[in-house]
Amino acid sequence: MHFVITVIIAGALAGCAGESKHPTWSNATGAEQHERLMWQAIRDKDWNNFERRLSPTFIGANADGQTFDRAGWLALWKGAQVKQVVLGDFQVEPEGTDMKVTYVIHFQAAGAGLSEPAGLRVLSVWQQTKSGWMLTATSITPIHS
Repeated sequence: MHFVITVIIAGALAGCAGESKHPTWSNATGAEQHERLMWQAIRDKDWNNFERRLSPTFIGANADGQTFDRAGWLALWKGAQVKQVVLGDFQVEPEGTDMKVTYVIHFQAAGAGLSEPAGLRVLSVWQQTKSGWMLTATSITPIHS
């Protein structure tokens, strides 16, 4: 009997634990978590999840000022060998059904015209759709000291 009560209490407390420490695409609750998952997908070469979150009308600009459509953005990151990603200094601003996200990224990568390690400022726009959050635009700008 005590065991059953302990299991019930433990289950109830687990439900009150708050936000997941390890967000996944199915339990991510905000734009910052979605950004982190996108970079994790790039690092892990999880192209299925990466591509699924890009809007059909996605537009992106890399640190060299080149612009890309959805297919070009996917090809850009498939060609980069991202080894490590560190994200920080997040700011998230709601804009109707969209979320604007700015942050700083440092990563080690080869290809895609990136130096190692790169320090960049990122601005992304996420839009909530019937099928979930979609990345509609990203601009990457070098940080100059």
